[in-house]
Amino acid sequence: MNENGSDRYQDRVVKTKKKGVVMTELLKNAFTGINIIPTVLLIIVFFYWISVIFGALGFDFLDFDLDGVDNSGPFYSVLSFLNLAEVPFMLVFSILILNFWIIAMLMYYLPIAPGGPLNAVLLLPGLGVSMFITKYETIPLKGLFNDRSAQEERGSEVIEHQCILKCDVENGRLGQAEIEREGASIVINVKSEFLQESFHRGEVAFVIRKDTDKNIYYIVKMEEKKNELLGSDTIS
Repeated sequence: MNENGSDRYQDRVVKTKKKGVVMTELLKNAFTGINIIPTVLLIIVFFYWISVIFGALGFDFLDFDLDGVDNSGPFYSVLSFLNLAEVPFMLVFSILILNFWIIAMLMYYLPIAPGGPLNAVLLLPGLGVSMFITKYETIPLKGLFNDRSAQEERGSEVIEHQCILKCDVENGRLGQAEIEREGASIVINVKSEFLQESFHRGEVAFVIRKDTDKNIYYIVKMEEKKNELLGSDTIS
């Protein structure tokens, strides 16, 4: 190995050792004194998302509606400040805790004892800074979840309603239909509930259910829906 190659190798070794030292110091700081609080909270958040990924918990776990909260109190003001009226609670909480933990770890570089009493006092303004950062980080998410809510509301306006086919739908193929309502009409993707049934453009059909994952509505013939209603009336 030539001299230049040897120098590069030594540089890599030194850098690797420095990274190891930094990681060791980070872990040590994370579990020192008061710093264990943001660290434990981050671990809880980590295991929550692992549980969501593997289906043990739902994405809306611990989610709640601000409509039931007294809007004149400070608690409501804090929740509203963090955009919890429009973004799921656990998502906001996870971002907040991650920010809080990062700020707590950055305090290692201050001229104070890591995890000591002064560190504990500084965690309070650190939490306040985390809340401000979280507020602005979650603003782009508001539009995403507003669109989701709008889709759910739109679904309730479509199911159990009549629609007019905009094209032929046959052999299990996807088509489009229109729901007439006051203001702008709604155009939806549709499939026949029964593979053997065919629909023609301009035909009136009945929407019976929705495949949320694929955003497809399933339709049946109006005659079938009428027969179902007549059959239920006869039984009653």
